Amino acid sequence: MPEPRSSRIFRPQTYASPCYHRFTFLSFGIAMSYVPLGDGRTKPYVETIELTTKHNGQPTYSYVPPSRLPEGEIDNYNNFQEHILSGKPSIDNWPVKSQQVAILTPLRGSILVFDILLASSPLLFTVLAVAVARLDGKVPLTGSYKLEEMLLYTPTVFPLLFAALMGRFFRHLGIWLAERGTTLGRLEQLIGCQSVFLAIERQICLRNFSTVGVCSILIWLLSPFGGQSALRVLRQEARYLNTTQTLHYLDPLNTDNSSMMGASAINSGRSTFTSLFLAALLSSTDYQTRPADLWGNVKLPSYRALQNSNSNDWKPVPDYNETTIKWGSLIGIPVSAFNGEDFTMYATSHFNIKARQFDISCTSNEEKHRDVTSNKTWPIKSTWIVRTAIQQPDCTGNSSCKYVGCDAYPCPIISTSLSESTVYEAASVAKCEYHYDYVEASIECTRSLCKATSMRKLDMFTDGYTEDQDSFIRGVVMANLMVTMPSVDTVGVTSANVRGASNMERWLMDPTSFIGGGGNTVNLHELAVDVFADRLTILWNSFFQATYAARALAGNLDKATSTNIFNSSSGQAISFNATEGLASQRVDVYRVDWKWFAVLLSCSLVLLFAAYAGLLLKYLSVAPDIIGYASSLTMLNPYVPSPTGGTTLHGLERTALLHDLPVRIGDVCPSEPVGAIALAANDGRVVGLDRKRRYI
Repeated sequence: MPEPRSSRIFRPQTYASPCYHRFTFLSFGIAMSYVPLGDGRTKPYVETIELTTKHNGQPTYSYVPPSRLPEGEIDNYNNFQEHILSGKPSIDNWPVKSQQVAILTPLRGSILVFDILLASSPLLFTVLAVAVARLDGKVPLTGSYKLEEMLLYTPTVFPLLFAALMGRFFRHLGIWLAERGTTLGRLEQLIGCQSVFLAIERQICLRNFSTVGVCSILIWLLSPFGGQSALRVLRQEARYLNTTQTLHYLDPLNTDNSSMMGASAINSGRSTFTSLFLAALLSSTDYQTRPADLWGNVKLPSYRALQNSNSNDWKPVPDYNETTIKWGSLIGIPVSAFNGEDFTMYATSHFNIKARQFDISCTSNEEKHRDVTSNKTWPIKSTWIVRTAIQQPDCTGNSSCKYVGCDAYPCPIISTSLSESTVYEAASVAKCEYHYDYVEASIECTRSLCKATSMRKLDMFTDGYTEDQDSFIRGVVMANLMVTMPSVDTVGVTSANVRGASNMERWLMDPTSFIGGGGNTVNLHELAVDVFADRLTILWNSFFQATYAARALAGNLDKATSTNIFNSSSGQAISFNATEGLASQRVDVYRVDWKWFAVLLSCSLVLLFAAYAGLLLKYLSVAPDIIGYASSLTMLNPYVPSPTGGTTLHGLERTALLHDLPVRIGDVCPSEPVGAIALAANDGRVVGLDRKRRYI
C-alpha cells in the first residue's frame, strides 16, 4: 500500500544481476520510473531513489551498479551510509512537486535587475570613447585628467567585463539553440567558448573548422584590442599659438655715452665698467661658450667668423651645441618687453636686433727685443700695452700737440706684452687692425634661452649713426680704450710688471685656465695669429660694451615696466630700440588617435550588443541552465542516487542543494571483465580506475 506523497522517501534499488540489466527504448528514449518506498519520513534523501525499467520492446543491455561491494570498498560504503543516515544530506527546498518553468519569482526578479545592470556596464566604455572624442584639440582641464586616469584603468577592467559578458552570451545562445534543437558539436562550441584559448581548443579537438568557431575566435580577440586601445586613443601634443609682441633692445647709439669719451668719464665710471668687464672675463668657461652671457643678454657671434661673410646676405649661425662659435663679445645685448614679465615665457620667440661690433685681424705675432736706452725702464704701469700704429708727433714740451687718430677703417694697432725670456728682455709684439661693423641678427628664444640663428651686415652710416660720431669713436674713444683696458686690473700700481701678467694677458693665453697664474708673464707670441686676433676681438668688444649702458646690462630688465632707465655714473638716459617679435606660445592639447578610437568604440559596441543579446536569450529560454555544470551529471544518473524531481533546477541551484553528496569518477562494474567509467555516488560500489584494466 503506497504511503501518502508527503511521507514518501526513496531508497536505491538492489539489482539482482551483477552489472548488466535489461531495459527497452520507448520511441528514442529510455523509459525509467521512480518507485517510492516509505518508512514514515517526510523529507527526501539522496539515497532514496530506486530505479525500475519498463520492457516495451527488444531488450538491450546497459551498465548498472553491482549488487555486491568490491573488496576494499567496505569502508567507503560504511562512510556513505553514515553520511546518508546522519541527516546531513537532508535537502530542504528540494522541488518534490511539479511546477512551471521560468516563472518570475522575487528572487528571479532581483537577479533580473542585476543582469540588466551587468549587461549595461559596456555603456561605460561607449560613453568613455565619446568623451575622449570630444577632447580632441582641447586644452587639458581638471576634469579631463580624471578621464585620463579612467583610461589607464580600462586595460584592466575591459577584459574582465568582456570575459564575463561574452561568456554569458555564448552560454545562453547555446541553451537557446539547444532548446530549439541543434547539433551537439555546435552546442559544444558555444558552451565551451569561454575564452580565446578554449575557442581555439574546440576548433582543434572537434576537428571541425566551422564558421561559428572561427567567428567566436575573432570575437574573443577583441578583448585585448579593446583594452589596449584605451591606452593609445588619447595623447597630448604641443600646439603653438602665434602672436606678436613688441620688444626693446639696447640701442647701438648708446656708444655716444661711453665712459671712454674722456678722462673725467673714465674716472667716474671706472668702478662700474671694471666690475662688469672682469665679471664677464672671470666667468666660467661654460658661460663663455653659451649663447647668453651671465645676465641672460643675447651674445652675437663675430660676423667675420661666419661662413661666406663677405656678402651682405643673411648668414646662418651654427648650433653652439654642435660646434665652437667664435663670439664677438662676452657681454650680450639686453632685450626686454618692459611689461614686468619675462618675454621668454612663450615657448618660442623670433625677433631681430641690430648692434655694432669691432672686428680685429692680425698680420703678425712674434717675439721681439724690447727697446732699452739710457737706463730707461718699461715706460708704463702694465705688462701689456696697446697703441695705434699711426705715427704720432713728438709732443715733448708742446701743450697744443694733438693725438693723430685713424681716418678710416681698418685702423692699425700694435699689441706689446712682456714675455718670459731667459736670454734677453723680450716682448710679444702683434701687428693688427680693427674694423667697426654694423650687423643685424635674427634671434630665436626657446623658453629662457635666446640665441642668434643668422646675421647679416648693414651699411655703417644708417639708423642715426653719422660720420662725426664714427670719427669720435675712431679717435678719442679708441685712444682711451687702448690706454685703459690693458691696465684695468692694475690701476694705481707703480710697478705692475713686477706683479706679472694681467688677467687679460692670461686670458688671451688660455681662456680656460688663467686664474691664479702667479707673478710670471706669458708668451702671447706662441699663439697663432688668427687665434690671437679672435681672442683680442672678444676682449676689445667686451671691455667697450662694459663702458656704456651698464644698468641695462645687469639691470634685471624683465622686472622693468618702463624704458626710462638712466646711467648711474653719467645720469644720461639709456635708449632702446623697438622690434616686433613673433611669439609662439606652446599649449598642450589633446589629440585623439582616430584609428584606436574606432577600435575602442567598435569593441565596446560589440560587447554591449553581446551583453544585451545574452540577457534577452537568457530570459527567452524556458529550459533551465544545466549545461556545463558538474551537478548536471547527476540528473537521471542511475549511479548517483538523488531525490525525485529537480529537473527544473539550474545547474548551480542543483549544486547548492547537493553540495554534500559524495561522488567519484570510477569503475562502476569492477567485477566484470571489462569495466565502465561513470560519475557515481561514492558509496563503496565504485572503485578507482586502473591503467592496466580495459574499459568500454
